[in-house]
Amino acid sequence: MKTLDYKSISSSKQYDQFLKDLYIGVKQKVEEIIVPPVKIIAVEGNEPPASKQYQTAIACLYGIGYTLKMSLKYGKLPKPNDYFDYSVGGLETLWWSKEGTPFEIANPKTLQWKAYLMVPAFVDQDLFAEAVAMAKKKKPEIPYENVKLEELDEGHSVQILHVGPYDQERPTIELLNGYIKENSLEMAGKHHEIYISDPRRTKPEKLKTIIRFLVRKVK
Repeated sequence: MKTLDYKSISSSKQYDQFLKDLYIGVKQKVEEIIVPPVKIIAVEGNEPPASKQYQTAIACLYGIGYTLKMSLKYGKLPKPNDYFDYSVGGLETLWWSKEGTPFEIANPKTLQWKAYLMVPAFVDQDLFAEAVAMAKKKKPEIPYENVKLEELDEGHSVQILHVGPYDQERPTIELLNGYIKENSLEMAGKHHEIYISDPRRTKPEKLKTIIRFLVRKVK
């Protein structure tokens, strides 16, 4: 089982390796992983991914994400003592069902979500607030105030790479479900997707998405 370290990362190279180990290097084969607690910038919503709400959330996340990265890099924000330059990671989303409805990832009308980007451990609330203010000043029409800095603790998880359209994930999900059952595990969290490809620039059949489930041992 792969166990990763996050808080002791102190260089760009280590952070890039962390992203690779966490999801960039994932293959079309189920693997178990221990995901450490990480800091994220996140927006929640309850409308389908094609909706204006979800697309606005993405704009907010990348607006804050790149404001943090570039403003730190070029000295427009104060650099923490443990600062290092870093790559902005892929868009991630946690999905779960609205109250009273069964979970079905292929039926977006029934879903709620939290979309997010991971950030390095040195990003604190003060630094985050400054980045939000900078982004808001530049583009006041975008609701950057909806973005929150949080910590996400997933822990023991299983994951796999799905290649293809988003609406054809079912066989890949069944591979995860089969692995979970065969290894005396059970799901213990939300449906998690990490979008490696940009759907605006990638053909549907070549889209790469990591699907991850938080799990625990069956008692």
